Amino acid sequence: MGHARIDVLQRAARQGRYALPHMLGGTIEMVVAQIKAAEDCDSPLALGFAPEVFPMVPLEHSLSMIVNAAQHARVPVATQLEHGRDFDTIMRAIRLGVSSVMFDGSDLPFEENVAQTREIVRVAHAFGVAVEAELGCVGGSAVRTTGEKESFFTEPEHVVEFVARTGVDTLAISFGNVHGHYRGRPCLDLERVRRISELVDIPLVMHGGSGLSAEDYRRVIESGISNIHFYTAIASGVWPHLTKMAGAARATPLYHEMVGWTVDHFYREAVHVIDMLGSAGRASTL
Repeated sequence: MGHARIDVLQRAARQGRYALPHMLGGTIEMVVAQIKAAEDCDSPLALGFAPEVFPMVPLEHSLSMIVNAAQHARVPVATQLEHGRDFDTIMRAIRLGVSSVMFDGSDLPFEENVAQTREIVRVAHAFGVAVEAELGCVGGSAVRTTGEKESFFTEPEHVVEFVARTGVDTLAISFGNVHGHYRGRPCLDLERVRRISELVDIPLVMHGGSGLSAEDYRRVIESGISNIHFYTAIASGVWPHLTKMAGAARATPLYHEMVGWTVDHFYREAVHVIDMLGSAGRASTL
């Protein structure tokens, strides 16, 4: 148990027809709560850090915290730099001990995405680190202060060439999923996911997993997704929870009390996600 490679956990999820829960680990409250939930549910877990979501937290602090927590976990926990967009940031993450890095070249032309992904794969694999890439573009934004990216769907005919030329371990794809909140009813092209899953044997990743129904998640997993990311829907509930708890308190809460309430919120939400994705009880089989 303990620190694990994300592609190993994703391959097990693909074979077992469940999804690996992937959650943001931006603060100690989030990390403690989500690992405890995974341990109590006997579930594997992926913890990521996204610099664009937590620019106020130095990479060296965040990733060191996540890696240390994963090493001491009683279940397999993968660690990942999410949405790395340049070689230097990805190399910093590798030096800090993460088990996987994501290179997000989704804004690049196809040939440039291939070239840069291939170079990152070459270097990361030399350190035993798995690499996730993105083909197509998952739009939206998990950060309200930034502009939203426009989506364009992953073309199945491009996937085989991309995977073969880059040697990437896992692939994030675009099929109607968006970062942040969905506007209206999500329209997910699950036939596209099935087609891509048939064409390649590497695990497929869904970013923008917040806010779907339990039935949506079931259908997404059945179509071939092995890893689903969560942040926005969970994080949106923190402030209402703190407000409720503070209102019920007999005196003005001290900070450590709010920390405890925050841990409780992320713990409950993580247990709920684990249940929906079918990963409970899977850690002991790995």
